[in-house]
Amino acid sequence: MMDKAYEMYLRTSRLDLDDYNREVHEGLHITSMAGTWMSVVMGFGGLRIVDDGLALAPVLPAAWSGYRFQLHWRGADLHFRLNNQGLECLLEGMPSCTLHLYGRSVTLESGQALVIRPS
Repeated sequence: MMDKAYEMYLRTSRLDLDDYNREVHEGLHITSMAGTWMSVVMGFGGLRIVDDGLALAPVLPAAWSGYRFQLHWRGADLHFRLNNQGLECLLEGMPSCTLHLYGRSVTLESGQALVIRPS
């Protein structure tokens, strides 16, 4: 349901920017800002906690050329970048970290980028 997901992302991300409700002079909708982050990271990024572990399955909306986000997970700083060339993952802050990418268990080593090319 990528089309619907993207529509919902646009709603939450543009609420205050476009002043949909003509009330931005009263302040910003912090929950919309959180919803925007969640739609990118949990929606398009596919972030889930599965069996007490981190799992991701990022997808790229058709209207985007790429996006990136960072997570702090149990002492690890994880950087993710997705574009048409694939997914790049980078770990900082600890020697290694195991997570699930697209349903497959992978171990990231600190400072070494892992790149997954589209199949």
